[in-house]
Amino acid sequence: MPNLSEAVRIERCGLSHEQLRSLHLHLRRTRAYEERLSILYRQGKLKGGVYSGIGNEGTSCGTGYAMGERDWLLPMHRDVGAALTRGMPLLEMFLQAMGRADGPCRGRDNGLHQTVMERRQVGMISHLGTMVPIATGVALASRIMEDGGAVVNFIGDGATSTGEFHEGLNMAAVQHLPLVLVIDNNQFAYSTPNCNQFACERLADRAIGYGIPGVRVDGTRVLDVYRAVGEGLDRARRGEGPTLIEALTLRLRGHSEADPAKYVPRDLKEAFRGKDPVISFEAQLIEAGILDASAAKDLRATIEAEVLRAAEEALDHPLPEARSAAVGLWASPPPRQPRATPLRPLKANEGDTFLKGVRAALVEEMERDPRVILLGQDIGHFGGAFKVTEGVQAKFGPERVRDTPIAEAAMIGAGIGAAIRGYRPVVEMQFIDFITCGFNQLVNYASGFHYRTGVPLPMVVRGPCGGRVGGGPFHSRNPEAWFAHQPGLKVVTPSTAEDAKGLLKASIRDDDPVIFLEPKWLYRRVKGNLGGPDAIVPLGRAALRTQGDDVLVITWGSSMHIAVEAAGELEAEGIGVTVLDLRTLIPLDIEAVLNWTKRLGKVLILQEANLTAGFGAELAARIADEAFMYLDGPVKRLGARDVPLPWMTPLENFVLPQTKDVVRALRELARF
Repeated sequence: MPNLSEAVRIERCGLSHEQLRSLHLHLRRTRAYEERLSILYRQGKLKGGVYSGIGNEGTSCGTGYAMGERDWLLPMHRDVGAALTRGMPLLEMFLQAMGRADGPCRGRDNGLHQTVMERRQVGMISHLGTMVPIATGVALASRIMEDGGAVVNFIGDGATSTGEFHEGLNMAAVQHLPLVLVIDNNQFAYSTPNCNQFACERLADRAIGYGIPGVRVDGTRVLDVYRAVGEGLDRARRGEGPTLIEALTLRLRGHSEADPAKYVPRDLKEAFRGKDPVISFEAQLIEAGILDASAAKDLRATIEAEVLRAAEEALDHPLPEARSAAVGLWASPPPRQPRATPLRPLKANEGDTFLKGVRAALVEEMERDPRVILLGQDIGHFGGAFKVTEGVQAKFGPERVRDTPIAEAAMIGAGIGAAIRGYRPVVEMQFIDFITCGFNQLVNYASGFHYRTGVPLPMVVRGPCGGRVGGGPFHSRNPEAWFAHQPGLKVVTPSTAEDAKGLLKASIRDDDPVIFLEPKWLYRRVKGNLGGPDAIVPLGRAALRTQGDDVLVITWGSSMHIAVEAAGELEAEGIGVTVLDLRTLIPLDIEAVLNWTKRLGKVLILQEANLTAGFGAELAARIADEAFMYLDGPVKRLGARDVPLPWMTPLENFVLPQTKDVVRALRELARF
């Protein structure tokens, strides 16, 4: 709203005098809360950093006031005003800031990282830009539900340089999702000025590249922000897609309380002090006769007392008990009781393929539960790179089987956002190697989400893994060790057609994020009886594939078939081999591992992944630690050589463990 008098701005904003006074109250309460946090920090009563939003209240409160009850908020560091304006209680905010046991994150995370489902707020993490793909998923859920809601996501000016900003906004634009992305342009990402962050004149101009509206507003003018965000939300609710809003402002303190912000030119800082969004709006209302100066002074005193009471009350709440740090990782806890591991020998190689097992699981779970949706590249009419989802979109429609741009971070982030809303997304990687492009979303957001928030995150990221098909170094990874190392992710890798179906069904029904690795060498090579809709294989339970009395092989995925073949050859030599197929690496069936180790005393761990720092090393360490006295020989490991997996067959076969290598290793171990 350029070149308008303040009186005209107030007249045209569409708010009653009572609403304007209410908006003023929110601005004052936000300022008082921020100032109290600063005092508590200087008093040593807050741990960690405080990231002040003083100077940003016009943007945060104006945005929050424009939002409706059905809308979702994904704030960033300086958007306290949006949370408070939408009804977040002061006490709850202080409990979060102080890390109290009954705060939203229970002392496990700080700042505006809290997810409060009943208030439709999804917490941020410190990796800037990460929230845009997640906001896309939250908006996708509103689109599918047709619930009339939209999503507001804040981002800083510096974070617009990240790839996830592009991926998420591009996906939201392509799919016409109800998203309003508000950029807090503080002009200095931390200390780096805009001119060193981007070459365009205005961040709002970036919207042109996505085919969506881009609006620049003065972020210190709360009514301008209110109007722009309101228009963006109206557009989103009409199904017209996202809007990008750049709110030009300046934080009046440093990036954190420890930052003196000497990099900000004095004249710039003074200019924005003169535009202080709280003080200037109050003055406008007084000048317009909407607010009495004496009443404004009394209100400030009342709010400051209210904020002080909430802060003091929060200080009296208990800190979390130390031992509570060890609980709450899983929404679906792994089984705890020891159990027998019955022999499940491989049946005749007939029936349906491994690939059909994966497809059957997807179809049956989509028929059973309308919350199951599929996201991925080319999974719709084309059926995916390996035709796993062939015909699935024709059966369930493009709303539930969604082709996405080539953007793994956006795909996984959208899955996370949809899962937060209660959907059960299954995200396909064309090759599991490409999961690296979405690594941040998985290991920094998805993995600890339930631990931080107490909210389930039921999603599966699945895709073809492994070698033996000439895929070369960029299509042949076995990345299980990466994700097994990250607390909060479950890692599953089946070896039979029956398990491909049964484990995937269990993974989709699980309330935690699951990495589902499908050895593509097995897609059309192994077959089995898939059973009916109730053929589910629980996570965390290993399976015996052969049983002998001399040596134990612990393995998973395609390597299981190599181990069974080796066991057959050694049986002719009188060497009995037990093959234990883990099937699930996390949760690990440690009872089966230890029980069979103690029974046989000689162990070979076989993995297809390269040997160094693979999951087999973890197994060897656990065995040495918990079953050392039962060992009759060294715990041996066999895996791929420590080189990228080459393309041509002779090279690939030389790098990967072959049946003859397993036979030789077991023969030596049996004779030890």
